[in-house]
Amino acid sequence: MADVQKPYAKYELLPKLSYNIVANLMDNSNAEIIWKLLKYQTKDDWEVADLTKAEKRTLIYKGEPNGSDYAIFFDSGMDEVLSAEKCYLRIYPYSVNPEDAYKGIIDVAFEIICHNNINTLSNYTTRVDSIIASLLTSLNGVNVGGVGVLFFDSSKSRGNKVQNFNQIPYKAKVLIMSVRSG
Repeated sequence: MADVQKPYAKYELLPKLSYNIVANLMDNSNAEIIWKLLKYQTKDDWEVADLTKAEKRTLIYKGEPNGSDYAIFFDSGMDEVLSAEKCYLRIYPYSVNPEDAYKGIIDVAFEIICHNNINTLSNYTTRVDSIIASLLTSLNGVNVGGVGVLFFDSSKSRGNKVQNFNQIPYKAKVLIMSVRSG
């Protein structure tokens, strides 16, 4: 009798991981503050009306030549020198950590980068921390279609954390969450 093995992990969701997370955030009522803080640059953005789906779509970078017109990207780092007083969200697979040949954990990075001049809001909070809090509320323990259950739990992935990486004139933090995959 032949030895039947489970199929090896392929991690086929990697290319669509970021997009599927953003698609979930578009319909997630807990994420409305994220969209407001990315679109507008005033201290009272947290009070404005929720964005329509069409308005949200215009914030997502789709490979156009001028990336500075967008706020959400599916890769790491800043592509060009930016000086606009804006806020950016970058979502991408940060690392893949195999547990064995059949499954592993994908760490997902959420970089929130915001110009110092617009980071503080009139409700005595910051854009960067408000976006991180909303991401955790919207995604922690949630089964994101086509991705799996995202988690923020260092007992399941040692990489889960929030960390500063400021670079003048921007305030920035990275949130690392994870998903089990195979």
